[in-house]
Parts: sequence; structure tokens; C-alpha cells
Amino acid sequence: MIPILACCLMLAPNHQEPQPQQSSPTFLKGQVQLEGKTYPYLLLPPLEVLEDRSYPLVLFLHGIGECGTDNEIQKAHFPARMAQPELARRFGAYVLAPQCPPEDSWANPDSLHTDSFTQDPEPTEALRGAIRCLAEVIREHPIDLNRMALTGLSMGGAGTWDLALRFPDVFSAVAPVCGGSDPSQAHRLAGLPLMVWHGDADSEVSVERSRAMIKALGGLELGVQYTEVPGVGHNSWDNAYGPGGCLDDLFAARRDPAGIQVATAKLLAQSLRPDERIAFLGDSITQAGNSSGGFVDLLRTVLRDARPDVQVIPAGISGHKVPDLLKRFEADVIHKQATLVYIYIGINDVWHSKSGKGTPPDVFKNGLRDLITRLNSAGVTVVLTTPSVIGEKAQGSNGLDAMLEEYAAISRQVAIETGATLCDLSQAFHQHLLLFNPKGLEHSILTRDGVHLNSDGDHFVAIQAARSLRRAVLSRK
Repeated sequence: MIPILACCLMLAPNHQEPQPQQSSPTFLKGQVQLEGKTYPYLLLPPLEVLEDRSYPLVLFLHGIGECGTDNEIQKAHFPARMAQPELARRFGAYVLAPQCPPEDSWANPDSLHTDSFTQDPEPTEALRGAIRCLAEVIREHPIDLNRMALTGLSMGGAGTWDLALRFPDVFSAVAPVCGGSDPSQAHRLAGLPLMVWHGDADSEVSVERSRAMIKALGGLELGVQYTEVPGVGHNSWDNAYGPGGCLDDLFAARRDPAGIQVATAKLLAQSLRPDERIAFLGDSITQAGNSSGGFVDLLRTVLRDARPDVQVIPAGISGHKVPDLLKRFEADVIHKQATLVYIYIGINDVWHSKSGKGTPPDVFKNGLRDLITRLNSAGVTVVLTTPSVIGEKAQGSNGLDAMLEEYAAISRQVAIETGATLCDLSQAFHQHLLLFNPKGLEHSILTRDGVHLNSDGDHFVAIQAARSLRRAVLSRK
């Protein structure tokens, strides 16, 4: 599986720096290259950009009428509105408006025009291009990474839903306008501020598409601001972006990983069987995760309040590799009557290869397969992770990246062969770091040393773990 953000980005030659003290901001033009295709974007900067300050950003996805290659017409509606001097001064933000090619779409078009819709496994090429545009702008401009919001209308409303479902940990708030998506994936939006707008007289995109998403979110007890505008057709963006609309809330929001972590853990709690016993089996990362504020402890804290009948079994030991887990899983998992296990392993199997004490690929693969098969035979539901990172620079820039990817591919294959639920930490880490590590630091984004988690990393892994554990529980026959 190739991470969505794994390609190189290219800065357009006509990229300009904004001029301070303007009466109205000027759109800057840029483009990125992705697999031989060019994806243009417009960037509206704040009226004034001061040194040593960072600024919020809103990513806007336009409707089908603005598809093209001119890098111009997508400024209609939201970007043009935000270029008005009054709003530019009021919000002081960047607005990024990529342009979708005429032959593509931000999301599967069926997301707007069918009664029953399932999100495609992979994003469209255009949506991948939009993410590349975002990554470039983050790297080249002083963006406040905790204040990046997302909005879009019509086809872009569907794209907004789709992108938020794929990257729920990136944005501070999301405002889909007259769009729709896959209600079965609504759980991924837990803890994310949502502002949904739709006209009840919309004849282009049925209001039922938004209603289906709202119903799914409500069924999960997830909060959402929903505004259904009476008598309004396919132009509810005039209401959403106009006076009394969502702009104040959109710009005021900040990323809240801790809130997302709690909300995601609560969804996990709802899905667990009575008296469930969850084991966390791994190495020093899992061992540290059991300490106060670690990812295991974060999950345990929520479960203690929401489901006091559920028990958490810490089983991480520093330095351990797959062969070590095979020696102790019976004592640490089965004999403790675990019903569900989260296996976070692989870092030492790779890392220790530098001293000649790593785990050969065939031993790693056969060991994982044997471990999961025996756990399954004992009635334990298994979640298997891919190894996360050894260094936080861009994928391919860290010394052991190629070997880590080889072992991650093995873990993915073993999960398929054994029926284990996969938690693809490798992909999740790299996607996150390509947006949130624009300076290419070796550590300090999600880890304290390139391997072991810092506080942000513990929240990040707790979120990924809760989502994958929930999927595993719901997949039980």
C-alpha cells in the first residue's frame, strides 16, 4: 500500500511572496506534479504576513462547474468571498483552492447521487493532488498547523466529507456544503468539529445525502452542527459562507487531538462485549504506553469511566521482538484470559539489525503467522500493527526506511492471511509526518527520539488503536 502523500512536490516557478499592507489580498498561483499530472492551485494569503507568526488556513474544494486547468475559475464562491477586504482583515488567514481536472472528481460521484453509497478504498487522483497542494503550502508558508480547516461545496462538499474521513486528525474543523458520503464511515469523525449545510429544496444534490450522514453521526452520539436551509436549492453555500453562517466557527476552531482521542475511545467502549479483556502486547513502546499519559493509559482512562467491566492487560517489554512474543504470549495474553489483543511489534526486529541481532524477514513472517494463529485458536481477537518509524524525516529519508517498509509489507500480508485486523501505523505515521513535519526534523513531532512516543505520539497511537480495535470487535462473527 503506497501512502497517499509519498510523492515529491514541485513549487511552481511563478510562486510569489505576498506584499504587506495591501487593501485586498492577491491570489498566488502554484502547482504540484503527481505521477505525471499537473494539479494547479490558487493561494490567497493574509493581507499582511509578519515574521515569526503563523496563520490559519482553510482548504477549499470547489464544485463541478469549476473543474478545469486554467487555475482561475475555482476562486468562485468561497475564495472570492474571502478576498473581500473586510473578511480578509477579519480572519487574517490563508485560503488554498486547488483545481480539479475536468476528467476527475474530488470523490466518487456516486457519493452524491445514490441512495446507498460506500466510500472507495483509495482517494481519487484529484483528491491526492489536493493533499499534495496542501503539503506544499504548509512547507512554503507560515501556516498554523493547529488551525487548518476544510470546506467545500457540491462535488467539493462530497470531497470534503471524503477527505475528512481519510484524514480526520489533520483538520481543526470541517464544513461540507450540499455534499454527502458513506454513513458507515461516520465513526472516523469522532471528536472533529463538523458544520454541515444543505438546502432542503436542492434538486442537484438531494438533501438526503446530508441527512444520511447526520443520522449516522447521531446514532453514534457524535456531535455535529447541521443547518438545513428551508426553501433553498443548490446554492446553500450563500447561507453557509454568508452572515450568520459557519465562518466564525470554522476559523475559531483548533485541532484537538486529546478530544478526538477521548471521543474515539468512547466509541470503542460502546462496541466492547461485557467483561472484555484487552491485552497490549509489544516492546518498549507499549511498555512506556502503560505509564501515565501513554497510549495504553489514555485508552484505559476512558474505558475505566465508560466501561468499568472492561480490563486492560499491559504486556510490553523493552527490547522485545517477534521471537520474544512467541515465548511469552501464553503467559501474558492467554493465561490472563484476554479476549482482544493489540500487537505493536516490529521496530526492534528491524532496528537491532544494525548490531546483527535483528529478526530475518522469514523468521519475522513465520513468527507473526504462528503467533496470530495460536491466539485465534484460543479465541482471542487480534489487531496487528505495522512497525511505525525509526526517524521522522520524509519517508525514504531515514536510514532504515526501506527495511521498515519491507517488514510493514510482511505484517500487512500476515494480517490478510490470518484474518487479523490491520492497524497500519507505518502508513498513518508517514502521512501525518509529511504534513506536520514540514522542516524535516529527525524527531519531536510524534516521537522524542525518532522511535519512542512523545505526548502527541501517544495521543496519535491511542486514536489509531481505538479505531482498529473497534473494527476488530465489530468484525467478529
